[in-house]
Amino acid sequence: MTPNHQTVLSEREKEVLGLLSKGHLYKEIADQLDISLNTVKQHIHHIYEKLQVQNRTEAVLMYLGR
Repeated sequence: MTPNHQTVLSEREKEVLGLLSKGHLYKEIADQLDISLNTVKQHIHHIYEKLQVQNRTEAVLMYLGR
């Protein structure tokens, strides 16, 4: 059973994943959310762990419900 990203992720992680799903680069996400690039990378790492995925594509597909 795959976890439901709506209940597992923090609000900030959902924001990061939403921007990632729109094709934004890590630097663009950092600029848009006014956080550091390292913070974005940390959020991405936590998203991958929580959703039990290995990469950006899997995370975005799960986010989009596919």
